[in-house]
Amino acid sequence: MKRLAPIVLGVAVLGLVPGGCASGPGGPMGGPGGAQGPGPGLFVSPFGELFFAEPGEPWPVAGWFSGADADSDGRVTQEEFTADGIRQFRALDVRRDDRLTPDEIAAYEADLAEARARLPGMAGGPREPGRRLQGFSGGMALGLAEPAQQQGSRSAPRQRAPTGPLAYGPIAAAGFFNYPQPVKAADLDINQTVTAQEWAQATDRWFIALDTDQDGALTLATLPRTPLQQMMDRGPR
Repeated sequence: MKRLAPIVLGVAVLGLVPGGCASGPGGPMGGPGGAQGPGPGLFVSPFGELFFAEPGEPWPVAGWFSGADADSDGRVTQEEFTADGIRQFRALDVRRDDRLTPDEIAAYEADLAEARARLPGMAGGPREPGRRLQGFSGGMALGLAEPAQQQGSRSAPRQRAPTGPLAYGPIAAAGFFNYPQPVKAADLDINQTVTAQEWAQATDRWFIALDTDQDGALTLATLPRTPLQQMMDRGPR
């Protein structure tokens, strides 16, 4: 049995934005919930929950938004956002001790590896002729980019900081904040354990970052498009 809420397949959400349609605001490519390109879509919520959608379905950010929008009014308030974060924390906190310990985090990372493998061009994932996620290496683990190597160096190769919006791999690119491991991003003291207090503090930071117009609520139309969605929308190269 999975310790993480199961990956969502086949998301279809209607009426999330007033005047909108199933393809999302502004038409098929008009917003973060718009219909996607030829490959499967992956969205990683601010709290690390994984959502998948098949080609032609709304981008799976719509599934997360619909679940977080408890009163279905097309807006996710800070209270609703916080409640969604608490729900995900409890799903991961198997021991119910208000801490995510290394073994619980490791169980979550297994879900990240499974999600990553389902993307085209990834190790173990589906591959189509001429279709690959540009900017990613097939040997990455949990969405982390492979280190670059200095040519002709006799010493051990040095790691260089990844650059560009896709440098940290598909898991990072599938979320709003470019985190290769979203749950550990809340570990403020870097002790490999995420407490409920750290999670609450991270929740506040993430909401403030997404609430760009500072009106106390998020809408599907104003959420940013993730790098992975932008890349899938462009299609094969």
